[in-house]
Amino acid sequence: MRCMLSPLKRIANRKTLLLLLVLSLIAGLAAAWRIKQRADQKLSEERARREKQNLVPFEQKLLRPIDSTAIEIWQNHQATRAIARFNDSYFLASDGGLIQLDQAGKLLRHYTVLDGLPESDLLSLATFNSKLFIGTRTQGLVEFNGSQFYGYRWTDRTPQSIDALFAEDGRLLIGTRAGGLIAFDGRQFKELTAGAEHKRLLEINFISKVGMRLFVGTFADGLWMEEAGRWSHFTTDDGLLSNRVVGAAVANQNVFVATDFGLTVAPRTSLADGSRFATVVTLPSLSSLAVTADSLVLSKDNGETFSFRTDRDMPAARQVSPIVWNRTGNSTGTRLIALDKDLWLLSEQGLYRAAVDQTKFSANAFFAWGQDDHNRTLTTNLVSALTIDSHARVWAGNFRRGIDVLSSQGTQLAHVESETNREINSLVNDDASETIIAASSAGLLRLDSSLRTTEQWSTKDGLLSNAVLQAARWDVDGDNARNSPLALATSKGLSLGVRGKLHGLTTVQGLPSNSLYAVLVQNRKIYVGTLAGLAIVEDGRVSRVFKDTNSKLTTNWVTALCAVGPRIFVGTYGGGLFELNGSGDLRSFATEVGRVVVNPNAMWTDGARLFVGTLDGALVFEPASQQWTRVKNELPSRTVLSITGSDDHVYFGTTGGIARIEHSYWDRDSSGQDR
Repeated sequence: MRCMLSPLKRIANRKTLLLLLVLSLIAGLAAAWRIKQRADQKLSEERARREKQNLVPFEQKLLRPIDSTAIEIWQNHQATRAIARFNDSYFLASDGGLIQLDQAGKLLRHYTVLDGLPESDLLSLATFNSKLFIGTRTQGLVEFNGSQFYGYRWTDRTPQSIDALFAEDGRLLIGTRAGGLIAFDGRQFKELTAGAEHKRLLEINFISKVGMRLFVGTFADGLWMEEAGRWSHFTTDDGLLSNRVVGAAVANQNVFVATDFGLTVAPRTSLADGSRFATVVTLPSLSSLAVTADSLVLSKDNGETFSFRTDRDMPAARQVSPIVWNRTGNSTGTRLIALDKDLWLLSEQGLYRAAVDQTKFSANAFFAWGQDDHNRTLTTNLVSALTIDSHARVWAGNFRRGIDVLSSQGTQLAHVESETNREINSLVNDDASETIIAASSAGLLRLDSSLRTTEQWSTKDGLLSNAVLQAARWDVDGDNARNSPLALATSKGLSLGVRGKLHGLTTVQGLPSNSLYAVLVQNRKIYVGTLAGLAIVEDGRVSRVFKDTNSKLTTNWVTALCAVGPRIFVGTYGGGLFELNGSGDLRSFATEVGRVVVNPNAMWTDGARLFVGTLDGALVFEPASQQWTRVKNELPSRTVLSITGSDDHVYFGTTGGIARIEHSYWDRDSSGQDR
């Protein structure tokens, strides 16, 4: 009996063992599946986390226009930085706003901050999702739908400037100075990084795409190239002539890279294998390149242009041929852009166009296009000095291009520029002599109503330095009124007197510094703003000095001075505003307006209000009510360098042009709130 059951038991045991093995296998597979699921989930979570990390948080805001007839903006918009087609028009990005031209180049509209632009200094353009996108100098990305402007602000970073925009299928690529390379799909922004290290791409000044290759040029980090998700990086170590890349192109199976020092080339198929770039031609100050059917067209910053044939074997002759065209003066800031089968040459002096056929670039083809000087106003938008003469003409000086004389409507009546009349620091109207006193880096100038230079003071006439920052005159009665003495703030001390009879005060006589920025004459006292504090001069000697060690002055760099009645106001560079009261004590306005930066030559009064120019707009103070108002959105630029006014208007000179605002604009709002 026992012998008969033994085989059955053995069979049962084997079945049990087999069942256990199957169950163990199933359990193992289930465990492996759960492990795989967990791994996939973790991988997906990690991928989502990385994707989320690369997402750029942002805010979108409708930029409302300023509907006020009390404000006018005077700007030069000749300096073009970018061009794009949008809504059957050509749009230009300039340092004086957004320009719309028709197909023939006729000006259709000039958009300014009054139309909703957040600033005037525009750098780049691209059309994406049936909208025009604009890269600005300091205010980020702007979207224009044809009637309204929208601003995008990235809340986790500061872009500094957006120098490059490039639209491709499904996304807009945004090249920033400090915010990285950002892609926008119409709904969200995402930063693109290179390689497994997720390296950020910074100081981007060029973006283009040829086929599947994306080229990203930088200001100081060479060229980045992306293809099929793989990034490559090329610098001077790889044969580039400079790490500042201004253009890249593919032609005749070769990759050409233009830097600010010249043109290099490498075979397209061997770049991934570590091939070095070879020099084609050395061209210092090279600024851009464009591609035609059989050539590259190169431009230098000064407007010189060259062509290079790409339909020949590279070893044959690496030479460029100059392209002769009728340049207007020294066309600085030149950049080439291919658009609508034409070549466009953008420059500080305007826009030029060249027709390009399919086989050959035609020399002598660049011609001025879309330039309209009928309503010309400023020669340049950087206005460092302002005054109004006895004929109600506005005199606008700047650091590079002398003086513009404008009508009260902003039309340029004359331009005065010479070797000695170029770098203008301040302007003062002298009613007694019917002249304009110009403080410049080449000395002191007097110009009469016919714009002739009647006097020029230099160190030969007794000035301590030819670099004169500001001038103030004494009010003298009688016959001497036309030749009243002056107090001159120079880079080497204070010069006092008349031409040929000047005497100086320096640190030897007690000034806190020889670097002077502001001077104010009040009765027998001269207030002097220096790099190291404020000085009061009486009867030809320094009677008192205010510094951060002996007063409430928090920053010794005194940049501007102004008197409103008997009250003396002191502006500093980063320490804010102060009032010097009758008892000789300084009172700070830091609680009211903060420790603002007051620009040299940027304080003025109409007798009832004090106007102060800063790096972030202008401040308006009403002594009677002790209220402050900030003027910012109304200005073509937040940096206010000079202020003057008349009975009807106040003029703000900025780095982006002039804003003329009626006095009535402040009469209707004394709330003290930001505008």
